[in-house]
Parts: sequence; structure tokens; C-alpha cells
Amino acid sequence: MPLAILEQKLKEFPEEYFDEINAFFDLLSYKVAVLAKKEKHNITPGLAQGKWKYPKNINAFDDDVAFDDA
Repeated sequence: MPLAILEQKLKEFPEEYFDEINAFFDLLSYKVAVLAKKEKHNITPGLAQGKWKYPKNINAFDDDVAFDDA
């Protein structure tokens, strides 16, 4: 989409919505930065998901560790 069309659309919005539009632009900028970083480092988010095993009762001894008298 050409910039001229976006500029025209922006002119049609009341100024009271400019903060919200700006926040959306910030969100898009963040998205672009994250995707660029992913491509630069060839990282796939969630790549290790499901690869780590841990016990279902992993927090079973938290109280013992917190109150260790040693």
C-alpha cells in the first residue's frame, strides 16, 4: 500500500485517536524488530518446547528448602 493512501487514511481520523494509532505503530515496530532478530539469528521461538522433562511434583519440597535450619 502506498504511503499516500496511509497518509490520507490518517488524516480522516480525529486527533483523539492519535495516541492509540501511535501505540499500534509501536507494537508493529516491536514485531518487526523481533522478526528481524529471529531471521538474523535463525531462531525459532518455542524450539525447545516439550524437550525438557521435570517431575510433576517439582515444588513438593519448596517449604523444606525455605525453612532449612542448616
